[in-house]
Amino acid sequence: MRVRVPVYRRFSDLDPLGHVNNVVFIDYLQEGRVGFMRAIGLPVGTVTQVVVKQNLTFRKPLNLHPDPVIVETWVARLGNSSYDFSYLMYDEVGDLSAEGATTMACIDRESGRPIRLPAELRAAIGTPRLEA
Repeated sequence: MRVRVPVYRRFSDLDPLGHVNNVVFIDYLQEGRVGFMRAIGLPVGTVTQVVVKQNLTFRKPLNLHPDPVIVETWVARLGNSSYDFSYLMYDEVGDLSAEGATTMACIDRESGRPIRLPAELRAAIGTPRLEA
């Protein structure tokens, strides 16, 4: 399942050149993850998890615009204790602005050690299809 989340740019997102700062793109990915979790009916905070790895490839700068950026998010891989999100980020005219991936690991809240993916998370995500 792919979820499309609109993310509105703020003036404070811009760098001195008038582009959305590269660090802010990571915030936009987070908005995509949160939107995905809401869409599958798993409230944020239900499962304790951390970002293990994240990568982002920039394709086109984003500028300040009143229309939202669209972050398309899906789960590309389910492992035993981790899973991968994939993302496509589109500007206001539908051009690809960035693509990325995040590996999330589920952890025990007390010890901070990795744990198996909780059944409720696995059930909510289902079996991901490998999508590009």
